[in-house]
Amino acid sequence: MPDVGLTSAAEPLDPDYKVVVKYTIEVEGLAVYSESYDVEKLRKEIKENEEEARANWFRRIKCVAECRDLRGFSACVTRCLLDGQPCSEGKEERGR
Repeated sequence: MPDVGLTSAAEPLDPDYKVVVKYTIEVEGLAVYSESYDVEKLRKEIKENEEEARANWFRRIKCVAECRDLRGFSACVTRCLLDGQPCSEGKEERGR
């Protein structure tokens, strides 16, 4: 862990530090889905298309909320993250 003290807490991080955002979904304390994102890559994605980056992160929240009461929660979330469409019963439920 970086040395962050009373006087150094306000200083920028060392440029050599790797900063990672972790997105994990847990059910009763058990991780059922996890992703890690390098902040430098995220910074680049935001600079290239902030609207798309926002939509992708909102999808991560929406999919969990919408799959919460559907069958096959973990599979539903994984599938929903691809296209934003929560479903538990396959193509019929998705209107295909």
